[in-house]
Amino acid sequence: MYNYYTGGIMLVEVFGDYPQIRVMEYLLANPFNKHTKQQIAVGSEISRITLNKFIDDILDNNILIKDQSSRFSLNLKSPIVQILNKTLDALNKIEMEKQMKNLDEPYDILSDEELDIIFDENASDVNLDDLEREISLREMTLVTLEYKEDNENNFKLAFANNF
Repeated sequence: MYNYYTGGIMLVEVFGDYPQIRVMEYLLANPFNKHTKQQIAVGSEISRITLNKFIDDILDNNILIKDQSSRFSLNLKSPIVQILNKTLDALNKIEMEKQMKNLDEPYDILSDEELDIIFDENASDVNLDDLEREISLREMTLVTLEYKEDNENNFKLAFANNF
């Protein structure tokens, strides 16, 4: 499947939907930006807690560079990043060849305004805190409480059940 955000096939489709793959996909799609941890997490659609579990590994492998203001940028000189970029190029070439065979399929024509909305990476109405909370909630285990009142002292007891 062609991803219009990254301009090509998604790494997640090839290598699986793992937080590390999501982060690499996001960073490779935004190679010249400096990011906070929150921006990386939200852009990768993972929580900051999840990102914190492996960001040191990414730094240790020289994939990311951390500056004095705790912003992270992709290390374009890293052999790993260069190989990943070449891999993406090859995957995109394969995907483009597949898409060229399907030129006769119907497609939607978008207006300039619709395209601006889709590709507006710096939308001022985006609240990273709200997006981060939403992502964190999706990652959390849902818990239900079952109340029992049958006890000697009339205390309510709650038992947690994971879905």
